[in-house]
Amino acid sequence: MKKREIFSLVTISLLLAVALTATMVRADDFDQAMKMTFSKPISIPDRVLPAGTYWFMLPAHGSVGDNVIQVMDGDRKNVIATLLVVSSQVMQPSGHVMITLADRSPKPEALLNLTYPGRAEGHTFEVSYSKQEQAALAEYPKISMKVDENGVMQTTETTK
Repeated sequence: MKKREIFSLVTISLLLAVALTATMVRADDFDQAMKMTFSKPISIPDRVLPAGTYWFMLPAHGSVGDNVIQVMDGDRKNVIATLLVVSSQVMQPSGHVMITLADRSPKPEALLNLTYPGRAEGHTFEVSYSKQEQAALAEYPKISMKVDENGVMQTTETTK
């Protein structure tokens, strides 16, 4: 009887652990939380983020809709910015977070859009930039990057 009780307790514990893990994974998919580590300053609308780790996510687990992205610090404790975005179609969904930057050397690169892994629809920050900034950004070369699960970026393509 003792072995049966221990077996039941272990089985229930394992089932609870699996259930909690599955819930946490869905939570990131639901709010499209994307961790990114920048090795140099990066420009977002109305500010420049210093080099460091940041989270980009839908606020309140998507309850506001897909037209707002929040930028949070690396600990996810402080909201740094809340930005308007528009949806953009992705030709080939990827298994990685994908971002596009405008190379404005020597100024910090400007974040133009980002896409959550596996999604065919990305988020474009263009509407958050002023009309003057939008016109200027269109002139700069674009850098497409993929972001691994640790938030580290790798260039995939550069276009003019």
